[in-house]
Amino acid sequence: MLSPVPVVLVSCGGLKGTKPNLITIAWTGSVCSDPPMLSIAVRPERHSHSIIKTTGEFVVNIPSAALAKWTDWCGVMSGRDVDKFAGTG
Repeated sequence: MLSPVPVVLVSCGGLKGTKPNLITIAWTGSVCSDPPMLSIAVRPERHSHSIIKTTGEFVVNIPSAALAKWTDWCGVMSGRDVDKFAGTG
């Protein structure tokens, strides 16, 4: 009913002993306009979940159409196994 939803790349990590990571997320949305707030949904099984829980921080990046290939790649690879920043250049 809510399709299409915007796909975003969430960057996290690099703080408190965590390695930087990217996660592709389709579960995002506006929560409030004043003050500006949005929501993301990350399953506990995902590698980025523990990073975000540990650091308490993340950045939502809106990829352009030119980044579609890399956005998809980040969605099928796990940060447990791959350095996504190095892999995407």
